[in-house]
Amino acid sequence: MHFLAHYYTELPADNPLFVAGLTIPDLTPRFTKIYNSLIVKHSPPTSPDLKQIQNSIVQHFKGDKRFHPSSLFLEQIKLTIEAFLKEGLNRERLRLSVIAHLAVEMLIDRQIVMQKKGICEEYYRTINRADETVLTNYFDLFALEEQKRNFLRTFQFFKQKQFLFLFTELENIVFGLNRVYGMVAGTEFTENEKQRLLTALHNIDGDLRYSWQSILRP
Repeated sequence: MHFLAHYYTELPADNPLFVAGLTIPDLTPRFTKIYNSLIVKHSPPTSPDLKQIQNSIVQHFKGDKRFHPSSLFLEQIKLTIEAFLKEGLNRERLRLSVIAHLAVEMLIDRQIVMQKKGICEEYYRTINRADETVLTNYFDLFALEEQKRNFLRTFQFFKQKQFLFLFTELENIVFGLNRVYGMVAGTEFTENEKQRLLTALHNIDGDLRYSWQSILRP
C-alpha cells in the first residue's frame, strides 16, 4: 500500500505519532530489513508515545501482508501489466510487474485524493502535529543514527511538498513511478515510455475509479 492507503485503512486513526509512524517503513531506506533483524528482537518501547509509533509500524506491516497477496490486488496487477503490453512497453527492458505493483498502489492513493479530498487534507494536518523529537527518539531507542537522519530529512520534505495532492494529475503518477522505479532498478523511463505509461494509466484509472475500495478492503 501507498501512504494514503495505509492511513485510510487505519481510520479513525487520529494520534499524530501513530499516523506519522505509518510512514516510517516507506520513508526509511532498508527499514524492513532492520525491523526484522533488530527491532523485533529488541525489548518493546515502554513510553506511551513510543508505543504509538511502534504500533503504527506493526500495523503498516500487517496491512501490507494482508494487501499484497490479496486476489483482487494481484488481479489488478495482471490487468495493469496487460495494459502496459498493449501500449507497447517492452518487458525485456522494463520490470513491468514491479511498475504495475507501484502503479496500482499510487492510483489507489489518487482515487482517495480525488474522491475523498478531505481525508488527504486531514492526513497532512495530522502528521504536521507529530512531534519530530519523539519520532527521532524512536530511532535512538535502537541506536539507528543514520536511519534517523535519513527519515527526518525525508519526512520533512514529505510534509512540506504534500506531493499526494499532485496525484490528481496522472502525469505526476508517471513522474512518481519514474523516480521510484529508478531507485529500484537503476534506470529511468525514456520519454516514449513515459507517454506509453500515461496512456495505459488512463485506462487503468478508469477501472480503479469504481473498484479501488474493494481492492483496498477485500
